[in-house]
Amino acid sequence: MPDHRMDTNAKRFKSPLRKLVNFFEESRNQWKAKYKQTKSNVKRLENKNRYLKNRNTQLKQHVKHLESELNQIKLREKQLQQLVKKKKR
Repeated sequence: MPDHRMDTNAKRFKSPLRKLVNFFEESRNQWKAKYKQTKSNVKRLENKNRYLKNRNTQLKQHVKHLESELNQIKLREKQLQQLVKKKKR
């Protein structure tokens, strides 16, 4: 008595197995290439994001430093103006 389970499994695909093997292998290789490309893009974007965050922090510190210098210069200017007013009297 033949095993009908084997027959139904063998007939799942209409195409010959030799063609299916090539098709599935090519499909897998395309998926892997797409995954590698996506992974590479994610890595690049993560690196860019990290760089931009660091750069943003650096620029904020630089702005604070420049604001501090500006305040010192304004204070010095104000002091000099007061000196000039005193000398004019």
